[in-house]
Amino acid sequence: MLENYVSRVSNALDQPIEFKPNTSARLPAFPLRRERLLEIVPIREGLLDVLEFRQCDLLPLISERNSNLGRVMQPSQQLRYELRFLPALYDCRRQLMEDQHDNSSIFINRVNEIIAHKERELPKLIWNSIYTSSEMEQQFSLAKTALPLESQGRISDIEIALNAFIQISELTQLSEWPEPKIAKDIETYYEILYRNASGGEWLKSLDWLTYTLNQVADGIEARLNRRAVCFNQQPNNQSAIIRNVFLNFYAGELQPYLSQVHQFGERWLSGHERILKNLPLPDAMQEYQQKVLSKTHSHGVWQAYVQARDRHTLAWQQLLNQCGMLPSAPIVLDDSA
Repeated sequence: MLENYVSRVSNALDQPIEFKPNTSARLPAFPLRRERLLEIVPIREGLLDVLEFRQCDLLPLISERNSNLGRVMQPSQQLRYELRFLPALYDCRRQLMEDQHDNSSIFINRVNEIIAHKERELPKLIWNSIYTSSEMEQQFSLAKTALPLESQGRISDIEIALNAFIQISELTQLSEWPEPKIAKDIETYYEILYRNASGGEWLKSLDWLTYTLNQVADGIEARLNRRAVCFNQQPNNQSAIIRNVFLNFYAGELQPYLSQVHQFGERWLSGHERILKNLPLPDAMQEYQQKVLSKTHSHGVWQAYVQARDRHTLAWQQLLNQCGMLPSAPIVLDDSA
């Protein structure tokens, strides 16, 4: 569709326009997993002397984490465990405070120390559990194709997962919280990300659209600079062909796809922004976040797309105006409708 659009504009203008998209040359790669991983400080030896935790019924949970399987938990399982363990510690502390006796103060201090440690490390653990998972990597893979022409609704499933992770990241801003209801379904949200890898498809679509819009703007500007298409704003045979291309191949084909990609990006980027604002970013991710996930960074992919869109719109307006084909009401070339 994009190649056909460029070809149609080129032929109508009698102006060569190159179409050789190369996504790998423009989009930064998602940092390697080892570069995304934040170091988690372990609880110091002896602090989790498990026998005393019998009075809080925490032994089964502690044993689960220290079993052979517990030591090799996947990111989703680690997150699920911590979403259970910290609320259990909060409950333990409340129980101990209500049933204080002469020998309980030392144990209460130990529980408070463990809670403080877990709360300090929680933002890093949530980051690792979400953004170093293979499921989230699928959302940033450049090996995907572009979004299909009919991509309405593809963001809805992803938003279910992103909204769950938003709720989890917001726990870092609370002083004490119960086990989240969404914790029991955590694997479902990871599976959504794995099966619906539309994030990577959107990145490729956005890049291809940015390239295409700039190429067409180059072609229109070059044609207008070469010689006038129409004189005294009087339409001619060539302007009729140009108008047909505008109506059938821009307004009829490209603009609806542009709108879908725009709306997908608004919602996908917003989800990640709301997650990340509560979490620490590794050094390798900070530059990536600015270039790929920020809507405001001047050198980011979103702003590059917005600039290309606006430049493409202005070029068409100048071309149509030269031939007296610009309606009295502004032409709606916005892609967010």
